[in-house]
Parts: sequence; C-alpha cells; structure tokens
Amino acid sequence: MTEFAPHDRSENGLFSNAFLPLTLVNILVVLSHAVNGYVTAVIAPSIVLGLGGAQYMFWLFALYQVGSICAGIVAGNFKLRFGTRPIFISASLLLAAGSTIGGIADNLTIVIFARGIQGLSEGMLISLLYVALSDHLPQRLLPRMMALSSTLWSVAAAATPALAGTLTQFVSWRAAFLFNLPLVGLLLVLAVSFLPKTERPSENPPFPLKRLVLLLAALLIVGFAGQVQDLVLLGAIIALASVLLVAFATFDQKAVERFMPPNLFSLKTNMGRAFLALGLFALGSSATNIYMVAILQSVWDLTPLTAGYTVALIAFSWTVFAWMSNNIKDEHRRLISIKLGSAAIFAGYLIAAIGISQGLYLVVTAGLIAIGAGFGSSSPLLRQTIMTQSPSEHKSIASGAMAPIQFTGAVVGAAMAGFIALALGLFEGADSGKVFSPEAAKSAGAGLLFVFTLFPALGFLASLQLSQSDSTAQPTKDAA
Repeated sequence: MTEFAPHDRSENGLFSNAFLPLTLVNILVVLSHAVNGYVTAVIAPSIVLGLGGAQYMFWLFALYQVGSICAGIVAGNFKLRFGTRPIFISASLLLAAGSTIGGIADNLTIVIFARGIQGLSEGMLISLLYVALSDHLPQRLLPRMMALSSTLWSVAAAATPALAGTLTQFVSWRAAFLFNLPLVGLLLVLAVSFLPKTERPSENPPFPLKRLVLLLAALLIVGFAGQVQDLVLLGAIIALASVLLVAFATFDQKAVERFMPPNLFSLKTNMGRAFLALGLFALGSSATNIYMVAILQSVWDLTPLTAGYTVALIAFSWTVFAWMSNNIKDEHRRLISIKLGSAAIFAGYLIAAIGISQGLYLVVTAGLIAIGAGFGSSSPLLRQTIMTQSPSEHKSIASGAMAPIQFTGAVVGAAMAGFIALALGLFEGADSGKVFSPEAAKSAGAGLLFVFTLFPALGFLASLQLSQSDSTAQPTKDAA
C-alpha cells in the first residue's frame, strides 16, 4: 500500500504519481472547509424559515468557528499522540456525523449542534492537512500547493452561493448538509490508502484539558458578542474574552505539553514574525468580511449579487498573485514578495476606506484588488516560512496552529468590529429597505475601516522584520 513517503525527484510535481494522493487530500479538505464555511450565509435564512428561532441564527456561524478553532488548536498535539491517520479518519467520520445530523434535524438547536460538530471536524482536517504538507511535501513544492489552495478558496467563494442557492431552491437546505457525505467517502479512501501509520509514543503526558477549557470559554464568550447590542456590555465581553485568551496563551507557553509552538509571536524568529503577521492580517480583514457587502449596497444601492462579487475581487486577485508568487524560487525575492504583499494589504484597506468616505466606487474596487494582490503575494509564503523555519521538534504543532490562529483573529476581530460599528453609529438611521443608511455607511462605515487599517499596518511592520537567514530555524529536508 503506497503512503505519503515518496523519494523526491526534481521532476516530480504536485500531480505526479509521487504526490498525487497528497494533492487530492489538499483539494478535498480545502474545498470542504471553504464550502462549509461559506454555505451558512446562503442557507441560514431558509433554515430559520423552516425551523424558526431567528434570534439564535448567529450561532450557526459562531459555533462552527469555535469548533474549528478548538479542533485546530489540538490537531498538532493529537497528531503527536495518536498519529495522522487515526485522527484524520476520526475527523472525517465526525464530518459525516455532523452533516447527517444537520441534514435530518427537526429544530434549530440540533442544526446549531450539527454545525458545531462540522466545525470541529473541519478545523481538525485543515490543520492536519498543513501538518501533512509540512511533513511530506518537499519545500520546493510548498508555494505551488499554497497557490493551489488559494485557487480553491477563490472557486469556493464564487461557486458556493450559486450551488447552495440552487440546492436550497430546488431540493432543500438539508441537501447542503448531506452534500458532504460523498466527499467524506473520498477522504476516507485516501486516508486509509495513503496516510502513513505514524508510530505512537510509548507514553503520553496527561492531556492539558484545563487550558483547552479556558480557550473554549474565551471563544464562546466572543461568539456571544455577536448578539449583543449594548455598547458597554459588548466592551466588557470583549475585555473578558481577551483576558482569557491571554491567560490561555501565557499558560500554554510555560507548559511542557503545548498546543502552540514556543515564542509564538516573537519578533526574534521568522516563525514568530510570520505568525504575528498572519494573525494581524486576519484581525484586519474582519471589518471588511462582515460589513463590506452591506456598506456597498447602502452607499451605491447595489444588488446583493453585485455587492457580493465586488467583494469577491479580493479572492480573484488573491488567486492570480498567489500563482505568481508560486514561481519565485529565490529566497531573497520571496522575502521581497512577502513585504510588498504586506504593504499592499495595508494600502488596499486604506484605499477602500478612502473610496467609501468619498463615495468613489472605482476607488473601492481598486482597494479590494490591492488587498487580494497583497494576500496572494504574501500569505502562501508566510505559511511556507512557518512550515520550513519552525524548530523541528515543534514543526507539527506550528503547522497545525496556522489555521486556528487565523480563525481566532477573525472571530476576535468580528467582535471588535461590532463594538466599533456600534460606537461610530453605523446602525443608526437605516431605512427599512437597507441595512445601513447611505450617510452612516459613508461616514461610520469608512471610519470603521480606517480603524481596522491599524492591524494590517502592524502586520506590514512585522513582515519587515523577516530575514533571509534565521539562526533559530532548523534545517528541513526536501523529501519526507
């Protein structure tokens, strides 16, 4: 039985016999995670119409994210304890269970529970994927695989609304859940056939359950922030969740059995600088991800479809520039690409905010294209930096931590965006036919985006600290 342990040859590409199974796993996992992340926005109204409970609809989104983060955090730890294959198979079966439960549920509480199970499985799968790529893919192919992943995210962003809308209209919203079952079957075949049987350690230390509970409490509190409209209470919730997250990180860094690699956000290593940049860019994108479509509709009276595809310019531009950065072979030029891309992210958010404040639609689109170009030029290479320059004994944990760090940044950023939007008066004076009034969207909406440019600005400064040689990095082998 063939496993992911081929001898690398320079002519072997992603779709060669040597790496085709790993490439197929990447395609299936990324598409699954992207589609299941995007699909809720399309089917949530139909779920509520069919089952009721509109006041709890937010938890369809929040519990999925909480599950993804918690599972992603423990993925590297679980891989070291149990090996890749059993955890990957368990996560795939969990996805099948969550999808089945959601597809046959007769009340909203069960659907929300099913979304939480899906989040756990998807978070585990995407983090294990990064671990597998770090362990078994040659360094020279990492940029190509990251570029392929960017393309898959772009395809999912463009196709999921149409697919989910078609299934919901002509079949049922339940089909959007049950649609996962054939995919799970393919994942199981690949896992059983090709994933390596990792040797388990003879002894495992006690599982750090207390730290995981602390993280879960922080994330659930942040999730609850999405339903709070009182500014003081929302600020208190964000502050409490922040304290708990800092406590989790502090305890984890001092522990022997970690969920996160040591010196996670340290500016002394390329790994720490890359993690810091990824986290800051995730924070900075939150306001755009949540409010940009509604702002565009309110200021320029765009249809939901037009506004949605305007924001999708980020994904399309991201894909193009990810493929361009894939072709950079020289390490010095890769660093330049990361730094220029980070600058473009900051500049793009700033340009988009200026365009909204001045009512200039083409300026906003230029900003969104710049944001996507920046992410495409930097994000795949930042992930490659983490995979290749993490200390060898912490490589699995570091690779598995990339997705949950970004998800956590997005969740915390969403709560912060809600707080700032309330403080600036974004929700005041809206007509019945619009989410925001045009005046509030131009002033408060632009103000919100201006505030959130702080995070990509700091991410850009972190990227400037990346160096060509990292004395703390461990050498990595090109072949597994």
